[in-house]
Amino acid sequence: MRDTVETCSESPDDSPGIRCLAESALKILAERKQGARSGGSQDWVERLCDAVVSDSETSHQKVISSMISRGITSDDVFDVYLPAVARELGERWVRDEANFVQVTLGTGRLQTLIRERAGLGAGSADGTGRVLMVLPPFEAHALGVFIAADQIRRAGHSVHVSVAPEAPEVVEMLNERDFDMVGLTCATRRSIGRLGDYISEIRAGAPAAPPLVVGGPIVPEVRDLAAICGADHAAASTEDALRAAGLVSAPESLCI
Repeated sequence: MRDTVETCSESPDDSPGIRCLAESALKILAERKQGARSGGSQDWVERLCDAVVSDSETSHQKVISSMISRGITSDDVFDVYLPAVARELGERWVRDEANFVQVTLGTGRLQTLIRERAGLGAGSADGTGRVLMVLPPFEAHALGVFIAADQIRRAGHSVHVSVAPEAPEVVEMLNERDFDMVGLTCATRRSIGRLGDYISEIRAGAPAAPPLVVGGPIVPEVRDLAAICGADHAAASTEDALRAAGLVSAPESLCI
């Protein structure tokens, strides 16, 4: 689709005309940016999705390099496009357009990208807040946890990610270390009951636990999710989660 620049009545030599042209150009750039933040170009999403399930070990890296060379920022690649690719993988699975091996391969490569990015930023946290991110043992959608952890870390907070710990293990971590927030993921309605039991066991063993915040794709769909499962808050984005926990240095929104 071609961009349309508003016509200005002033001549090219007049400063109002130049200003009008500049404002139109800035408007176009802002619209492009907003389009990227709202979900990304579907063409790039599909290309990257094809690449992460391909036999090539490097094709997805080449696609990302092409995206950046076209002006897509690194933050948008990780905050917008990778979550969109993860959703596309899930949709392809539902439509029988991707098999188990492909989905597993693609998800693994996305997780590797997130881990590598987190490694590059290791040690940059200023200790403003200490966050424990937990993927409960009954959840399998680890990618969202790593993306959220990466966003929180880039916001300047220290993050510890724990994958599939039993509730007593979480209690032990909370009793041994000081955290300002515990983030738990809930991906589907089927997980709500089990998450409630999980949280109850955590609270019984660590009554002085920091705010327990539930996140995940189910949050916008279930009203009063926090009350239902016994959490302190439910948040559809890392920004909302950090704000709820009183950690005001927040990254840009992300809903997975």
